[in-house]
Amino acid sequence: MRKLYGTILFCLCLLPAAASAGPLADQKLLDFLKANGALTEPQVREIKATLDQEDKQAQQIQAEKEAREVKVRYDEGLKIGLQDKSFEMRIGGLIQTDFLMFQNSYPIKNDFDIRRARLSVEGRLYRDFSYRLEAELEGSNSDHLIDAYINYDAVPWLQVRMGQFKEPFSFEQLTADKNLVFTERSFGFYLTPGRDVGLMLHGSVYDEAIMYGVGVFNGDGTDANRRSQKDAKQVTGRLVFKPLQHLGPDFLKSLQIGGSYSSARLDTSDFNVKVKTPARTTFFTVQPRAKFHMTEEIDDLNRYGAELAYTLGPVALMAEYIKNDYGGVKLSDTEPFDFSMRSWYAGLLVMLTGERPELKGGVLGKIRPIRDFNIRTGSWGAWGLGCMYQQFEADKIVYESLVYAGNSVRKADSFSAAINWYLNAMVRFSLDYSRTRFRDPLFLGFDDSGAAYYEDIEHAWMARLQLEF
Repeated sequence: MRKLYGTILFCLCLLPAAASAGPLADQKLLDFLKANGALTEPQVREIKATLDQEDKQAQQIQAEKEAREVKVRYDEGLKIGLQDKSFEMRIGGLIQTDFLMFQNSYPIKNDFDIRRARLSVEGRLYRDFSYRLEAELEGSNSDHLIDAYINYDAVPWLQVRMGQFKEPFSFEQLTADKNLVFTERSFGFYLTPGRDVGLMLHGSVYDEAIMYGVGVFNGDGTDANRRSQKDAKQVTGRLVFKPLQHLGPDFLKSLQIGGSYSSARLDTSDFNVKVKTPARTTFFTVQPRAKFHMTEEIDDLNRYGAELAYTLGPVALMAEYIKNDYGGVKLSDTEPFDFSMRSWYAGLLVMLTGERPELKGGVLGKIRPIRDFNIRTGSWGAWGLGCMYQQFEADKIVYESLVYAGNSVRKADSFSAAINWYLNAMVRFSLDYSRTRFRDPLFLGFDDSGAAYYEDIEHAWMARLQLEF
């Protein structure tokens, strides 16, 4: 009996140390008590079950505590969030600085420019809600809000987005500015709906084999540009397929085809189109005031888009066709008429250093160098070559009723070539050359002698340094 009491007293002294030592120490203590007759087998099992339950509860409490800890890291932007990813926020931005030079004797000056200077905040709330807020700091106008939306994405095949964002139309339009092959977008970009305020359903199924987006929008551009539109809302949709994603041979799995459609009944204040060259020279303009007439009425605007994209190893191919049909255009003292504008392009990107362009979410993704630029180790980042041919054409009736020949040119074609140097995933230098040929000479201003200056071919060089953060 004295031995038993001694054993119990010894174990009581060890309990605080065993409790802090963990499950292994608890098991050894139980074995010790059982071997010395202080505990029976049923008692050992009962105590062990209690200790296991307490240990699970302690682990759960610790896991919940760690999940609620705030983590801060840098991953292509400053990221702040909880360990369980139920709340996340990313702060980032984009800077693009340009130098534009014309080969012709333009009255337009060769100059440096801040093309874009943006700040953005995006993240996630309660796992199922994502958001984005982006503002443009460059420029003096009041339209500084780029994106401002909330997205419900609990399931990938049925997401809901509301706010201001890009309407679901066109491969090139939806590709981010920072991921474009060329410094500027094609002629067709100016025929697309762009950003607007509205509601959209979108999603993807079968590992992005089918992607869609359809929405209802105000139809008059960003919130800052609203013009008291009285007509019906604009409906826009895009459908994209990768038909051989799961069926065809490997070299055809990335083939992507799609189409877009948009329809709206326009307010006359929204009858405003400006088409620009790759050097941002405006060569075609349609506005509510046409020649000596005012636009009194427009029945509708229907936009159509067809697209194709394909990647194979270090090569990416892209092509699009976009058409705008205006119906029931009535000017003062004229009969109603219809007219169309069309544009298409075909482009190519070849990564000389072996990187593989990817199509993600139905658009062109970011190029990440295999080896970042590092002058100390002799690594030169990634290098890519791009080329594109494009055309724009408007119906002949625009010369008769809407624009003055010379102030606007209804037909143009352009060839562009680009060298892109990706120093790393966040820094890129681009050098573009473009040659744009106008169907008729375009009025560009007055030369030093005061004479009107016209040009039928534009040669331009554009250099850009881009930084994400």
